[in-house]
Amino acid sequence: MSYRTALTERLIKILFNLVRRAHSRQELAREFGVDAKTISRDIDALSLEYPIEDKKVGRDVYYQFADGFKFDFPKIEIEELAVLLLAQESIAGIGITAGDSFYAAQAGSVLEKIRKSLPRSIKEKMDALSRVYGSAIIPSKDFSAHSATIDRLASCAVRRKKVEIRYHGLNSDTLESRVVDPYAVYFDPDGATLKLAAFDTGKNRLSVFSIDRIINLKELNERFVRAADFQLSTYLNENCFNGIHGEPVTVRLKVVGVTARVFAERRFHPSQKIIQSKQRRGAAPETVTIEMRVASGRGLIRFILSHLPNIEVVSPKEVRDEVKKVIEAGLKFF
Repeated sequence: MSYRTALTERLIKILFNLVRRAHSRQELAREFGVDAKTISRDIDALSLEYPIEDKKVGRDVYYQFADGFKFDFPKIEIEELAVLLLAQESIAGIGITAGDSFYAAQAGSVLEKIRKSLPRSIKEKMDALSRVYGSAIIPSKDFSAHSATIDRLASCAVRRKKVEIRYHGLNSDTLESRVVDPYAVYFDPDGATLKLAAFDTGKNRLSVFSIDRIINLKELNERFVRAADFQLSTYLNENCFNGIHGEPVTVRLKVVGVTARVFAERRFHPSQKIIQSKQRRGAAPETVTIEMRVASGRGLIRFILSHLPNIEVVSPKEVRDEVKKVIEAGLKFF
């Protein structure tokens, strides 16, 4: 963390401390791991924006807000707070809060309230940063037509109520009735879509459903017990890769040239580890071999194909054969 970042974070935390109660200079110094003179300078800087009083008690100095001063926290609606938490936990300001989606207005409203609550000097700095920071646009679906479904699924997940859904799968031309225990609603950045992780009672397994393909939903008068060890992030790491779900498989991939540098620097999955790395020597290009335990299936195959011709499937044979089969089928069109 840079000096400027640490200073900004410390000033904000000091304000939050003083909102709760008076704090001594030594107490603040111990909490933030700095000396008393640094705290004095911090208080001097904050006093330019806020009415902070100091009072000597014995050999120490105590700081507090002046009588009658009220720290102006933004008034945040429950719906806005939910959007903020959802963004923090899963989508970080993209996906369902992008463009004309259902939550876009609430996301914009809560960010504007937070912005207005900041001191002028900080607002000016944030405005300057906003002109130099950005992100690439992610193609996303419009979920405004599915807002009722999203709300009902989230409500049933919280209250542990089973639901019956009529589902039109991507690879199916028929509607299927499924009774499921809704566990979590999450944003899939690969497909730019919202999905439901749920226990399918008919198939006796955890499954994933695209919310925009749920045609109808009925809450049942029956409760369910959610698996105590279920964690959405863990489940997705083990059973979803590149946006596609499948059975976990341990795969070794060898890449060469510039692609080797990309694989050495980038983390595609939490389980990824480098097995072997060789630097460029003469005419021989640099190589990197990695190992990952990821979901098998179309997501993994698509990932491998995207790095051709600089990638080799070392193992397992089943994945190598599947990649070969897809390549041969694709060559028929050329």
